[in-house]
Amino acid sequence: MSDGIRISVIVPTYEEAGNIAELVQRIDASLDVEHEIILVDDDSQDGTPEVVEGLGLAHVRLLVRKDERGLSGAVLRGLAEARGQTLVVMDADLSHPPEAIVQMQAAISDGADFVVGSRYVPGGSTEDGWGFLRWVNSMVATVIARPFTTVRDPMSGFFAMPRSVWTDATDLDPVGYKIALELMVKCGCTDVREVPIHFSTRRHGESKLSLRVQLEFLLHIVKLMRWKFPGWSSLVPFALVGLSGMGVYVGLLSAAGAIWPDASTLPKAIGAALVTIVWNFLLDRRFAFWYARSGSVFGQFLGFLAICAIPVTINILATVWLAEDTMVTPLAAAVGSLIGSAAGLLFNWLMSRWLIFGRKTPGKVNKAKREVSAKSSCKGD
Repeated sequence: MSDGIRISVIVPTYEEAGNIAELVQRIDASLDVEHEIILVDDDSQDGTPEVVEGLGLAHVRLLVRKDERGLSGAVLRGLAEARGQTLVVMDADLSHPPEAIVQMQAAISDGADFVVGSRYVPGGSTEDGWGFLRWVNSMVATVIARPFTTVRDPMSGFFAMPRSVWTDATDLDPVGYKIALELMVKCGCTDVREVPIHFSTRRHGESKLSLRVQLEFLLHIVKLMRWKFPGWSSLVPFALVGLSGMGVYVGLLSAAGAIWPDASTLPKAIGAALVTIVWNFLLDRRFAFWYARSGSVFGQFLGFLAICAIPVTINILATVWLAEDTMVTPLAAAVGSLIGSAAGLLFNWLMSRWLIFGRKTPGKVNKAKREVSAKSSCKGD
């Protein structure tokens, strides 16, 4: 329900009281259509409510979250409360120019699904003194996000979208502060455009960018990969766990050989293989089949053990044969493990995925909701 409001501007805030008055003034000066400004504050305790009350503007709303923290959650709360036909999200630190909202709205009126205020398209820029390390951090993050979008500035916190796109959102589960990428992926945006902006250095308050925020971004990328590409997100960790298992197997055999040099290779290989199976199972259950951790651990382990039986047997026999052929035991273990792993990688993964842990399907965007919303909008025009 838009209530005649054309644009809703959502601004997540935390200890940004010194920027609010100027930000509101610049937004109002830039927009000549009916609009609202929604400030979502994480209980800053810096006088933000007093600043907003002092403005005395009916179209400026303040939502204070008492028991929640985080930029992404604040953005989602603001989007849920917004009433406009176009939804704009921007930072409160004056780094994003409100004057660009008009151009973003024009792109949406032209049919764009999603519009990003970009530092890296022609005409975009960052203020001098931004810092080389921060620039490198931004570039690396952009490259990491490449599997999801070709947008040049997917890390931007300044973006806009039609209400119909927001209503398509499914399985939203953002981590950290890069909510735009989450929305682009899970709303199924295909026509994403970039509007050049000048990114300014904040004048008041302190930057929220920290090592924790960067680690949260990496976690967010992992979660998006699992949502959009569950097959590859399972196979790659499965292969890496298998590689680590080779190291465990070789290490255990080496240790056993040093402790019991005269013992037969067969029992040592069997013992090392069993420990390696447990190692692989625990790591695979955590990283390769993350979605199945609510199942029975014992039942899953028995199934995993049965599936591993053939390649593990090949592994053990190859190790024993090579060791008895005068090859040094650690090297024999490595070669045997490699043979067994190569023989069992795809077989083990497919069987584990289909029979033991279940198959995770890609996330889907609810396009039907967008079509219904678009038809409703047409009827109301």
